[in-house]
Amino acid sequence: MSVLFTPRAIGDTPVSNRFVHSATYECMAGDDGTVTDDLVRRYARIAKGGAGLVIPGYLFIMPNGRAAYRQTGIHHDDMIDGLKGLTDAVHDEGSRIVFQLVHAGRQTHGPLIGQTPLAPSKGSRDYIYMTKPREITEEEIQQIIHAFGSAARRAEEAGADGIQIHAAHGYLVNQFLSPYFNKRTDSWGGSDEERFRFLREIIIEVRKTMPAEMALLVKLNTQDHTPKSGITLDLAEKYASWLAELEIDGLELSCGTISYSAFNMVRGDVPA
Repeated sequence: MSVLFTPRAIGDTPVSNRFVHSATYECMAGDDGTVTDDLVRRYARIAKGGAGLVIPGYLFIMPNGRAAYRQTGIHHDDMIDGLKGLTDAVHDEGSRIVFQLVHAGRQTHGPLIGQTPLAPSKGSRDYIYMTKPREITEEEIQQIIHAFGSAARRAEEAGADGIQIHAAHGYLVNQFLSPYFNKRTDSWGGSDEERFRFLREIIIEVRKTMPAEMALLVKLNTQDHTPKSGITLDLAEKYASWLAELEIDGLELSCGTISYSAFNMVRGDVPA
Protein backbone atom coordinates (compact mmCIF):
# COMPACT_ATOMS: atom_id res chain seq x y z
CA MET A 1 0.00 0.00 0.00
CA SER A 2 1.24 3.52 -0.79
CA VAL A 3 2.55 5.53 2.16
CA LEU A 4 -0.08 8.14 1.21
CA PHE A 5 -2.74 5.91 2.74
CA THR A 6 -0.91 5.25 6.02
CA PRO A 7 -1.59 7.17 9.24
CA ARG A 8 0.66 9.90 10.60
CA ALA A 9 0.48 12.02 13.75
CA ILE A 10 0.89 15.80 13.56
CA GLY A 11 2.09 16.61 17.05
CA ASP A 12 -0.29 14.67 19.29
CA THR A 13 -3.03 14.67 16.65
CA PRO A 14 -3.44 11.37 14.77
CA VAL A 15 -4.38 11.71 11.09
CA SER A 16 -5.70 8.71 9.15
CA ASN A 17 -3.65 9.32 5.98
CA ARG A 18 -1.26 11.79 4.29
CA PHE A 19 -3.86 13.64 2.20
CA VAL A 20 -4.28 17.28 3.27
CA HIS A 21 -6.72 19.84 1.91
CA SER A 22 -4.71 23.07 1.91
CA ALA A 23 -6.59 26.25 2.78
CA THR A 24 -8.27 28.11 -0.08
CA TYR A 25 -10.57 31.15 -0.15
CA GLU A 26 -14.09 29.79 -0.69
CA CYS A 27 -16.14 33.04 -0.71
CA MET A 28 -18.92 31.01 0.97
CA ALA A 29 -19.31 32.65 4.40
CA GLY A 30 -22.10 35.00 5.35
CA ASP A 31 -21.67 38.72 4.85
CA ASP A 32 -20.61 39.00 8.51
CA GLY A 33 -18.15 36.12 8.28
CA THR A 34 -20.38 33.44 9.80
CA VAL A 35 -20.22 29.81 8.68
CA THR A 36 -22.98 28.88 6.20
CA ASP A 37 -24.61 25.55 5.36
CA ASP A 38 -22.88 25.63 1.96
CA LEU A 39 -19.49 25.92 3.65
CA VAL A 40 -20.25 23.01 5.97
CA ARG A 41 -21.40 20.82 3.08
CA ARG A 42 -18.25 21.65 1.10
CA TYR A 43 -15.89 20.41 3.79
CA ALA A 44 -18.05 17.47 4.76
CA ARG A 45 -17.76 16.29 1.13
CA ILE A 46 -13.99 16.75 1.14
CA ALA A 47 -13.68 14.79 4.38
CA LYS A 48 -15.99 12.09 3.07
CA GLY A 49 -13.82 11.89 -0.04
CA GLY A 50 -10.91 10.76 2.10
CA ALA A 51 -8.76 13.77 3.03
CA GLY A 52 -7.23 12.90 6.38
CA LEU A 53 -6.70 16.56 7.30
CA VAL A 54 -8.88 19.47 6.22
CA ILE A 55 -7.72 23.10 6.49
CA PRO A 56 -10.57 25.46 5.55
CA GLY A 57 -9.94 28.84 3.99
CA TYR A 58 -8.22 31.57 6.00
CA LEU A 59 -10.19 32.89 9.00
CA PHE A 60 -9.78 36.58 9.80
CA ILE A 61 -8.87 37.22 13.44
CA MET A 62 -10.15 40.80 13.75
CA PRO A 63 -12.30 43.12 11.62
CA ASN A 64 -9.38 45.22 10.32
CA GLY A 65 -7.62 42.02 9.25
CA ARG A 66 -10.35 40.86 6.89
CA ALA A 67 -8.98 40.19 3.41
CA ALA A 68 -12.08 39.66 1.28
CA TYR A 69 -15.87 39.70 1.11
CA ARG A 70 -17.62 36.56 2.38
CA GLN A 71 -14.41 35.42 4.06
CA THR A 72 -15.01 33.31 7.17
CA GLY A 73 -14.30 34.98 10.51
CA ILE A 74 -13.02 33.84 13.89
CA HIS A 75 -12.85 37.38 15.26
CA HIS A 76 -15.66 37.20 17.81
CA ASP A 77 -17.18 34.64 20.17
CA ASP A 78 -20.39 34.82 18.14
CA MET A 79 -18.55 32.84 15.43
CA ILE A 80 -17.92 29.80 17.67
CA ASP A 81 -21.24 28.01 17.20
CA GLY A 82 -21.00 28.09 13.42
CA LEU A 83 -17.37 26.99 13.47
CA LYS A 84 -18.30 24.12 15.79
CA GLY A 85 -20.87 22.97 13.25
CA LEU A 86 -18.08 22.91 10.67
CA THR A 87 -15.71 20.88 12.87
CA ASP A 88 -18.49 18.44 13.80
CA ALA A 89 -19.30 17.82 10.13
CA VAL A 90 -15.66 17.07 9.30
CA HIS A 91 -15.20 14.88 12.37
CA ASP A 92 -18.36 12.93 11.54
CA GLU A 93 -16.70 11.90 8.27
CA GLY A 94 -13.58 10.68 10.08
CA SER A 95 -11.19 13.56 9.25
CA ARG A 96 -9.27 16.07 11.31
CA ILE A 97 -9.65 19.83 10.93
CA VAL A 98 -7.18 22.69 11.47
CA PHE A 99 -8.22 26.35 11.33
CA GLN A 100 -5.95 28.76 9.45
CA LEU A 101 -5.69 32.17 11.13
CA VAL A 102 -4.82 35.34 9.22
CA HIS A 103 -4.57 39.11 9.38
CA ALA A 104 -4.64 40.66 5.91
CA GLY A 105 -2.40 43.62 6.68
CA ARG A 106 -2.09 45.75 3.53
CA GLN A 107 -3.78 43.18 1.27
CA THR A 108 -7.37 44.31 1.71
CA HIS A 109 -9.83 47.02 0.67
CA GLY A 110 -10.24 50.11 2.86
CA PRO A 111 -14.04 50.20 2.42
CA LEU A 112 -14.27 46.54 3.50
CA ILE A 113 -12.55 47.12 6.84
CA GLY A 114 -13.64 50.73 7.35
CA GLN A 115 -10.13 52.13 7.72
CA THR A 116 -6.77 52.46 5.98
CA PRO A 117 -5.09 49.04 5.72
CA LEU A 118 -2.14 48.37 8.03
CA ALA A 119 1.39 47.32 7.09
CA PRO A 120 4.73 46.97 8.91
CA SER A 121 5.92 50.05 6.99
CA LYS A 122 4.08 52.69 5.01
CA GLY A 123 4.54 52.20 1.30
CA SER A 124 3.41 53.02 -2.17
CA ARG A 125 -0.12 52.44 -3.41
CA ASP A 126 -0.97 48.75 -3.76
CA TYR A 127 -1.54 47.85 -7.42
CA ILE A 128 -4.22 45.26 -6.69
CA TYR A 129 -6.08 46.80 -3.76
CA MET A 130 -5.50 50.44 -4.83
CA THR A 131 -4.83 51.59 -1.29
CA LYS A 132 -1.79 53.15 0.35
CA PRO A 133 -1.21 51.40 3.69
CA ARG A 134 -0.11 53.16 6.86
CA GLU A 135 2.56 51.96 9.25
CA ILE A 136 1.23 49.91 12.14
CA THR A 137 1.87 51.24 15.65
CA GLU A 138 3.39 49.38 18.60
CA GLU A 139 -0.01 49.35 20.32
CA GLU A 140 -1.67 47.87 17.23
CA ILE A 141 1.03 45.21 16.97
CA GLN A 142 0.28 44.08 20.51
CA GLN A 143 -3.47 44.11 19.81
CA ILE A 144 -3.01 41.85 16.78
CA ILE A 145 -0.75 39.42 18.67
CA HIS A 146 -3.44 39.20 21.36
CA ALA A 147 -6.11 38.71 18.67
CA PHE A 148 -4.26 35.67 17.32
CA GLY A 149 -4.33 34.21 20.83
CA SER A 150 -8.06 34.90 21.21
CA ALA A 151 -8.73 33.31 17.83
CA ALA A 152 -6.79 30.19 18.88
CA ARG A 153 -8.99 29.96 21.98
CA ARG A 154 -12.11 30.16 19.83
CA ALA A 155 -10.72 27.44 17.56
CA GLU A 156 -10.26 25.18 20.57
CA GLU A 157 -13.77 25.93 21.84
CA ALA A 158 -15.14 25.12 18.38
CA GLY A 159 -13.49 21.70 18.52
CA ALA A 160 -10.70 22.20 15.98
CA ASP A 161 -7.77 19.79 16.14
CA GLY A 162 -5.23 22.55 15.61
CA ILE A 163 -4.48 25.95 14.13
CA GLN A 164 -2.26 27.13 11.30
CA ILE A 165 -0.75 30.62 11.33
CA HIS A 166 -0.83 32.06 7.80
CA ALA A 167 2.64 33.54 7.29
CA ALA A 168 2.62 33.40 3.49
CA HIS A 169 1.03 34.98 0.39
CA GLY A 170 1.72 38.58 1.35
CA TYR A 171 -0.57 38.83 4.38
CA LEU A 172 0.50 40.63 7.55
CA VAL A 173 2.77 37.99 9.11
CA ASN A 174 4.48 37.49 5.73
CA GLN A 175 4.82 41.28 5.47
CA PHE A 176 6.69 41.41 8.80
CA LEU A 177 8.96 38.51 7.76
CA SER A 178 9.79 39.99 4.34
CA PRO A 179 12.62 42.54 3.85
CA TYR A 180 10.64 43.87 0.87
CA PHE A 181 7.63 44.92 2.97
CA ASN A 182 9.25 45.47 6.39
CA LYS A 183 11.46 48.57 6.40
CA ARG A 184 11.17 49.22 10.15
CA THR A 185 14.25 50.14 12.17
CA ASP A 186 12.79 49.40 15.63
CA SER A 187 12.62 46.04 17.43
CA TRP A 188 10.13 44.73 14.83
CA GLY A 189 12.46 45.15 11.83
CA GLY A 190 15.97 45.92 10.64
CA SER A 191 17.36 42.37 10.92
CA ASP A 192 16.18 38.84 10.23
CA GLU A 193 15.77 38.19 13.95
CA GLU A 194 13.68 41.33 14.48
CA ARG A 195 11.52 40.66 11.41
CA PHE A 196 10.88 37.17 12.79
CA ARG A 197 9.85 38.58 16.18
CA PHE A 198 6.23 39.21 15.18
CA LEU A 199 5.67 35.55 14.27
CA ARG A 200 7.57 34.39 17.35
CA GLU A 201 5.39 36.50 19.65
CA ILE A 202 2.23 35.20 17.95
CA ILE A 203 3.33 31.60 18.51
CA ILE A 204 4.07 32.32 22.18
CA GLU A 205 0.67 33.99 22.58
CA VAL A 206 -1.40 31.26 20.92
CA ARG A 207 0.36 28.59 22.98
CA LYS A 208 -0.99 30.29 26.11
CA THR A 209 -4.57 29.60 24.97
CA MET A 210 -4.15 26.22 23.23
CA PRO A 211 -4.19 22.87 25.04
CA ALA A 212 -0.98 20.92 24.57
CA GLU A 213 -2.64 18.27 22.40
CA MET A 214 -3.73 20.77 19.74
CA ALA A 215 -1.48 20.91 16.67
CA LEU A 216 0.27 24.17 15.79
CA LEU A 217 1.23 24.66 12.15
CA VAL A 218 2.67 27.55 10.12
CA LYS A 219 2.31 28.31 6.41
CA LEU A 220 5.51 29.98 5.20
CA ASN A 221 6.71 31.52 1.93
CA THR A 222 9.94 30.18 0.45
CA GLN A 223 10.04 32.96 -2.16
CA ASP A 224 8.00 36.19 -2.24
CA HIS A 225 8.58 36.91 -5.95
CA THR A 226 8.40 40.66 -5.21
CA PRO A 227 9.99 43.33 -7.46
CA LYS A 228 12.96 43.58 -5.08
CA SER A 229 14.24 40.86 -2.78
CA GLY A 230 11.86 39.68 -0.07
CA ILE A 231 11.83 36.22 1.45
CA THR A 232 14.20 33.95 -0.46
CA LEU A 233 14.85 30.24 -0.02
CA ASP A 234 17.91 30.93 2.17
CA LEU A 235 15.92 33.25 4.45
CA ALA A 236 13.01 30.79 4.57
CA GLU A 237 15.46 28.08 5.64
CA LYS A 238 16.63 30.32 8.49
CA TYR A 239 13.04 31.06 9.55
CA ALA A 240 12.20 27.34 9.38
CA SER A 241 15.08 26.52 11.72
CA TRP A 242 13.77 29.06 14.23
CA LEU A 243 10.28 27.61 13.92
CA ALA A 244 11.74 24.17 14.63
CA GLU A 245 13.32 25.59 17.80
CA LEU A 246 9.86 26.83 18.79
CA GLU A 247 8.69 23.20 18.35
CA ILE A 248 5.80 23.81 15.97
CA ASP A 249 4.11 20.61 14.75
CA GLY A 250 4.06 21.21 11.00
CA LEU A 251 5.25 23.55 8.26
CA GLU A 252 3.47 24.11 4.95
CA LEU A 253 5.57 25.74 2.23
CA SER A 254 4.28 28.11 -0.43
CA CYS A 255 5.38 31.19 -2.40
CA GLY A 256 4.20 34.47 -3.88
CA THR A 257 1.94 37.33 -2.79
CA ILE A 258 -1.50 38.45 -3.91
CA SER A 259 -0.31 41.98 -4.70
CA TYR A 260 2.84 41.23 -6.69
CA SER A 261 3.06 37.58 -7.70
CA ALA A 262 -0.31 35.84 -7.67
CA PHE A 263 0.59 33.69 -10.67
CA ASN A 264 3.73 32.46 -8.93
CA MET A 265 1.56 31.72 -5.90
CA VAL A 266 -0.74 29.38 -7.83
CA ARG A 267 1.71 28.07 -10.46
CA GLY A 268 5.10 28.19 -8.72
CA ASP A 269 7.85 25.69 -9.51
CA VAL A 270 7.82 22.59 -7.31
CA PRO A 271 10.00 21.87 -5.46
CA ALA A 272 11.34 25.30 -4.52
